[in-house]
Amino acid sequence: MTRFDNLFMDGRSHRLPASWQARVGDLLVLLVAGMLLLGGWMFKDWMYDQFRYLALDENEIAIPYPPNWIRQSSPRGDFRVIAPHDASAFPPSEGVRILPSPNAPLADAWPAQRAAELDDFIELKRARVRLADNREAFLLIYAFVARPEQEDAPPLVAVQGMDLVFRARYEGAKHLVAITLAAETSDWERAWPTFQRILAKLGVKTP
Repeated sequence: MTRFDNLFMDGRSHRLPASWQARVGDLLVLLVAGMLLLGGWMFKDWMYDQFRYLALDENEIAIPYPPNWIRQSSPRGDFRVIAPHDASAFPPSEGVRILPSPNAPLADAWPAQRAAELDDFIELKRARVRLADNREAFLLIYAFVARPEQEDAPPLVAVQGMDLVFRARYEGAKHLVAITLAAETSDWERAWPTFQRILAKLGVKTP
């Protein structure tokens, strides 16, 4: 017998597995496939709930934003990210502004400021809320008309916005922090699940 004889098997001596062995093999294949599907689903769900965070100051609240959203330059230098690969004239967006803290109550000062900044501003709802660390915040929901910058976009677009405003330390001093979530009025329902998760990360109950 040569050393090559050990590499081959006589087909006449090969026996098919018993029926119970075949069934066990099939069950193992199904079990492995099921575990892979479950693992993929859990990973997708885990990724769906992940966020990046914008730090304000040491030991201060961090502001979550979707990790795959794209940073966009702002004329005022504010932080702003938009949903990627979105064909809307006004893609869903999240913006953060750091402003001087007003002396007047937020419920009075902030709606007046937004009415002065936005065209055709219409207030839809307001509420006093609390964040995860129990600090007070002010929530304002509104609609306005925007002028998109894209050349092929319509000149005017109806937009719905939501501002979450609270006081926080930034660079060692107290400031007003304004988080703005916005999307075209027709796209609000599609963008809302993402906005809702951002609010939940901040500890805000759904308005």
